[in-house]
Amino acid sequence: MDITTTARDHGIYVIHTVGKMTWAEGGGRWQGNGVRLVLMDGRKQLASCKLEVPPSEAEERGAAEAARIEPWVRTLRYLAVVQDLQSTLQFVASLAMRLEEEKGWSFEPSLELMDELFGYATREEINAAQASEEPYSLATKLVGRVAERYRQQIEQGMRAALAYAPHPETDPIHPAWEQPSSGELEGESTAQMTARNLLAAWANVRDLRDPLITWAVQDAGLTRTMVQQVTSVSRATINRLLPNSD
Repeated sequence: MDITTTARDHGIYVIHTVGKMTWAEGGGRWQGNGVRLVLMDGRKQLASCKLEVPPSEAEERGAAEAARIEPWVRTLRYLAVVQDLQSTLQFVASLAMRLEEEKGWSFEPSLELMDELFGYATREEINAAQASEEPYSLATKLVGRVAERYRQQIEQGMRAALAYAPHPETDPIHPAWEQPSSGELEGESTAQMTARNLLAAWANVRDLRDPLITWAVQDAGLTRTMVQQVTSVSRATINRLLPNSD
């Protein structure tokens, strides 16, 4: 992974800064010599890290920490996309709330609300919703379709993040890595953010186990023995899920 001192428009790289650094601790601040790394995806910041090290060790330590975070790059990229999608989904949810509020005082949704909603909808979603002639019914169907699309994209992004994640024991994330700050709020620990999202993704995949096994045998044509060999799920569990299958 490239290490540089300036931002670029494209690619994955680390911006590397050496010198006096400031850390917050116990409600106060303190300074020391250190190295700061900012993991970038083009102009988008994925995470940053500040380490207190002597000037003579800064270059070597910075390069070593950049190498340690590299296995997590694809996962962090997917999680950054998921975060943006979640923000958009929250806004779509706010449009749904406004829609419900307008029902109490207007015969049809405001043009402002519909313009905002159309801005997030695809042409296919708009065409499907327009099958309804009643204005509020159209808007309700449309906001539901848009929200469902974003939920599906979030789920896909989470699964991809989990699929690309390295083993946390062999490639741990240094606790000094943090997420970008938001306004006056400091960024949370990158390790905590990643762990929380990967656990959520794992829980979602885990919940698919039983439907996947059922589908694999009943529809896809796999035998129970093949399923057991691939998944290591016990034969008793497979038989419980498929009591009437051959």
